[in-house]
Amino acid sequence: MDQIDYALGDNPPAGFVMKPLVTEVDKFYGPFYYGEGSETVVLGFRVKPRHLNSAGICHGGVLATFADLQGSALKRHAGLKIVSPTISLSLDFLSPVQSGDWVEGYPELLKLSGKMLFFQSVLKRGDDIVVRCNGIYKLIRDKA
Repeated sequence: MDQIDYALGDNPPAGFVMKPLVTEVDKFYGPFYYGEGSETVVLGFRVKPRHLNSAGICHGGVLATFADLQGSALKRHAGLKIVSPTISLSLDFLSPVQSGDWVEGYPELLKLSGKMLFFQSVLKRGDDIVVRCNGIYKLIRDKA
């Protein structure tokens, strides 16, 4: 399945560009989109039937995967092209998300040190905050 077919029906808002589907995780949980042309980092995705749990709402694991991507987007925005495993990720689920909903993430860089990246983000459906998250990435620099 190519990326165009996979994104069929996503209809992201203007200014969002699809993140390439690189891994199987991207293919299952995504596609995800980056907001382009903004000073701030914004990500988004459209909830599809494959993202739903048995209660018919977006599975928490899908939202956790999207929350984890928030730190990667900040790393990309800062021009860091290094390996960065997740050390910690905590989430508070505030509202359910339904099939067809467009979810946006607004990550904020809290601290970038030589070895760690600390961030927080809110995931929103419209004006409604659906998830609040905090994360820490370990920055692994190449040995020169």
